[in-house]
Amino acid sequence: MKNVREMFESFENLNGAKFIGVNNYTNKQSEIANHVINVNVSITNAKEKDFKTLQNPSFAAKRVVLASASEKGIAKDIVKQAWNEMIVSAEKNLAKDLADRTAASQAQTNAYLPLTKSGSIKLHLDTGNIHIFGMFESKVIVQAGEPKKEVNSGAKTIAKKIIGRKLDLRASYFRTYILSSVRAVKVSGETIDITA
Repeated sequence: MKNVREMFESFENLNGAKFIGVNNYTNKQSEIANHVINVNVSITNAKEKDFKTLQNPSFAAKRVVLASASEKGIAKDIVKQAWNEMIVSAEKNLAKDLADRTAASQAQTNAYLPLTKSGSIKLHLDTGNIHIFGMFESKVIVQAGEPKKEVNSGAKTIAKKIIGRKLDLRASYFRTYILSSVRAVKVSGETIDITA
């Protein structure tokens, strides 16, 4: 049985991006699933690529976004407004100075204290929970949970989701897993049992 300190050391000793398994993770809907995430991946690099993609999408990508939005009854001018807002937000969130970023980015940054150099393990300052942070790769559901409640989103919000999906924006793949909701973490082939 490994303790949490040994888990931190395992994360610190990872060189470069590594896949890890987050096994038997229970989410808010009581779904239990095994996740594979990529840790030590730079979210800043993902944000930079997303910014370039938003600024210079291919003609085909624009057509796919507009067609998908049209199917949902979203007007072209709403899509254009949503797209422009995403470009502005993406550029702000690349600012070196935290005060120049969006309020949401500032709040996210200020909510955590990194516990490892890579930022893959961090402490949520309000709850005291330890979180694992990485880029989502895959999920296998072990036990289904309650269905998610439908959210009544506005047209611009739906347009932003369509843009993000159709352009495959990478920053949206990053996830945070609460350690208390995990039974085991597999790091570089070694399973680290963190069950209390």
